[in-house]
This record gives sequence, structure tokens and C-alpha cells, in this order.
Amino acid sequence: MPHSDTVAVHAGEPAIDRKDAPITPDIAVGSASGYPDLKTLDAAMAEHRGYGRWGTENHRQLEAAVASLEANGLDTRLDAVAVGSGMAAIAVALMSEMNAGDHVVAAHDCYGTTLTFVRNDLSRFGITSSIVDFQDLDAVKRAVTDRTRVLLCEMCTNPLIRVPDLEALAGIAHDAGALLLVDNTVPTPALSQPFRWGADVVIYSATKNLSGHADVIGGVVIGRASWLDAARVFAHTFGPTLGPFDAWLTLRGIRTLSLRMQRHTENALRLAHYLERHRAVSRVNYPALESSPFCARARRLLPAGAGALLSFELAGGKPALESMIRRLRLVRLMPSLGNVATTISHPASTSHRGLDAAERARAGISDALLRCSVGIEHPDDLLADFEAALS
Repeated sequence: MPHSDTVAVHAGEPAIDRKDAPITPDIAVGSASGYPDLKTLDAAMAEHRGYGRWGTENHRQLEAAVASLEANGLDTRLDAVAVGSGMAAIAVALMSEMNAGDHVVAAHDCYGTTLTFVRNDLSRFGITSSIVDFQDLDAVKRAVTDRTRVLLCEMCTNPLIRVPDLEALAGIAHDAGALLLVDNTVPTPALSQPFRWGADVVIYSATKNLSGHADVIGGVVIGRASWLDAARVFAHTFGPTLGPFDAWLTLRGIRTLSLRMQRHTENALRLAHYLERHRAVSRVNYPALESSPFCARARRLLPAGAGALLSFELAGGKPALESMIRRLRLVRLMPSLGNVATTISHPASTSHRGLDAAERARAGISDALLRCSVGIEHPDDLLADFEAALS
């Protein structure tokens, strides 16, 4: 079995079965294919080929690559379907599994738009939800009902970077006959394989570190092949189609995933240590820090590192935060994460603005909290930029 670094470089490569086969995949931009006769057309339609909404060869290459990364070293066969965004991946995973009258238990520290979808949108289709603290396993157990079909959480939560006990959560889900759905966007398969710890479905916002260059909007759903077949049919009908160029760009980004995540992780840990010691900083959230309550669990579930994302609060509150943002030169303010360059975001204004003040407080999202997606710059330059901005 090749190492996951090798899988990332080669998975989804086009077959060398034609004259002058390209090393880099072609981009299939046509919305539909043409056929010489009814028999050939009928065969293509039966296999859901030949129409862009069902995916192109670019989608199939990306899906094969991500499924290979997730399954590497595991005795299980996984499949994947690529969709138009991370939220599309959440929607496809949940709505292909659940019917009216069913129930989902979601972690209260999930991405803000995920919680908005679970709480406000699924209810319109007769699906109920409970939103609880997944660090409190007793609270999770109490929330489960005989109609619970899915437990939903994030690995390295956004923006507090909390690490859930996936093995325990998988046990709770499976005892109830439910699935454990894990959003693995932050660590990526380079650092975390949730199926190893009992997950049934994994989703990615390919917009983030999976593609890694801030030039893609996309998502991926991964599951065991028997389950994924139904999710793929739902996605093809529902229609959150990923563009072929976005599929191509995401696969291009995956080729350097292991190298990027190694540098992201090294820089993030160094920046977290620096911020933790700085007099202007009152709190740093990063699970690889020895001061983190999630340090021991991160070492077990994330042995290669905790990823690019950290968050912190300034002792001077929001005014100090605004002053620091204006002084930064390398680091830019933006509402997303996962670029090769370091960026910061204000969760209360962006990812969690759909929650009211009480909900943000319950999730630990203060107005003074900044999220930092650490890039691959030279760490000395990165620290110098923060030093000047915090002075």
C-alpha cells in the first residue's frame, strides 16, 4: 500500500490508454456528449454519462483521488461524489439519508452556516434537530431519539479548533442505528482519516485546504460505496453540480496537499506558541499546544499535526483587534480560509453572523475572536508581521 503522500500525487491520474496521453488531465468543458446512434446513447444514459450535471471525467478523477486518500490503509472500499460547495456536500449528505420525521443531532460548534441549515432549512422538510455540545457525551446521548438518523460534527472545529472524541461519538451513533457524519475540512485527509475512528460519512469543503489556493468553490461527500450510490443519485437529481474547471483545480491542489499541510502545520504551531506568549493576547485556540484541553486527543487522532487553523483573542478586545488588522501587511482579512497565504477572519462578522448573540456566546464566539488560517510563508516573515501589528 503506497504512502498517502504518494496517493495524493498519483490518485485520479488519467489512464495512459491513448496516443500521446496527457500527464495533466484534460478539462471537459462540454455540457453534453454526442452519440452516433440510439444504442450508444441509451448505454450512456443508463450509466449516467454524457451530461454535465452527472459529472465529467474531471469529476471522476477528483472523486477517485479523494476516496483513495480517505481509504488509504483501511480495509474498506470508499467512493465519493463531488458537488458545488461545502454546504452542498452537507446538504447532499444529510438529505440523501433523511426523510420527514427523522432527527439529526449536530454539534453546537459546527460552522455557522451548517447550523443555520440544520436548524432553519431542514425543519421546512419535516426534519427535526438538536444542537448540543459534542464534548459532553452525556448531552449527546440525551439528545438521541428513536428517530435520530445522523450525528454531525467537525474534526478541528471552525473557529475554536476543538477536537471531538470520534470513537465515542461513533459508538453513540451506531448504538442508535444512526450514522456519524464528520466534516473533515480543516485537517484534510493529509492529517486525519475519520473513517479510521468510526465515521460513516465524511464531507469536505474543497474550497479550503483540499484545493488550497483560494480559487475554487467546491465540496466532496465520501462514504462506503453502498451508501454513496444513493447519495450520488440524489446529487445528480438535486443538481449542485461542481464545474469541471473547479474539479480540475481541486485535483491540481491535491497533488501538493501533503507538502502544503506539513508547512501549514509547522507554521501554525510556531505562530500559536508566539501568540500564546504575547502580552497583547489573552487566549489562543490550537489543539497542538500543551495548554490546550484537546492536546492529548489531538496527538492520538492527529499524529501528523493539527492543521493550518488557529484562533485567538486580544486582551484589548475588539478595538485592539481592529488596530491589529489595520497594521498587518502580509496577512489579509477575508471571509474564508485555506489559502497558501496566511489570512485572518472575524467569525462574528462572517462564518457565524447567522447566529444570534446568545448562540455565538454559547459556541464561544466573542466579538474579540479572530480566526487565522496560517499559510506557507517563511515563518520569520509571518511572525514579524504579527509582531509589528501587535506592538
